[in-house]
Amino acid sequence: MSRRFTQSDLFLTKIHPILSRFPLYDYWLLRRKSYLRNNGWFKSFRSGKSVDLNEHPVPWFTYGVNELLEKRLQKELTVFEYGSGLGTLWWAKRVKSVTAVEHVKSWFDEISEKMPQNVKLLFRELGENYINAISEGEHPFDIIIIDGRERNKCAAEARNHLSKRGVIIFDDTNREKYSDGIILLKESGFRQLPFKGFSPIEFMECETSIFYRDNNVLEI
Repeated sequence: MSRRFTQSDLFLTKIHPILSRFPLYDYWLLRRKSYLRNNGWFKSFRSGKSVDLNEHPVPWFTYGVNELLEKRLQKELTVFEYGSGLGTLWWAKRVKSVTAVEHVKSWFDEISEKMPQNVKLLFRELGENYINAISEGEHPFDIIIIDGRERNKCAAEARNHLSKRGVIIFDDTNREKYSDGIILLKESGFRQLPFKGFSPIEFMECETSIFYRDNNVLEI
């Protein structure tokens, strides 16, 4: 059935109510017609990788954040990531430069081979060297991503290395253990814009938040 037909009055009022009584009809709709299908959620769930419908890397954020970023990123921006991954490749295609710190040596070795020239990948063991890796090299950054370990401490340090128009993207802000970091950013003058919903791979509700101030690079 075509997308146009499944959105027609005939289908929605006459056919859909009958089909909805049959087992697995809902699953078929999700697999063939849904928002999750179009975003590649099923492929990410089965592969365990943060990819889109065409199996291209995407950030492991809620889909609403990814959609906003896709529309508003500018090529001259600089990015820092606490925690590297396939999403680093996505950022590298859309911004001027990416610096990322990683604490798992085996993953660092694997992902390093895939990084383009505008990515600087740092290996640092957990602790002060990991948290302070953001102070190495060129900064301040326009976007700082908190998606690794020791997130509350990383949030505190990130404030010191953000450009005047910069934003902080803090993943999993629905988790209680990150409440101290969230409170700290709010007390530092940031406003929180949470995006709840599905993210790649995950089947439970997730939350990714953007912390921003006036006149920011994402025009929020």
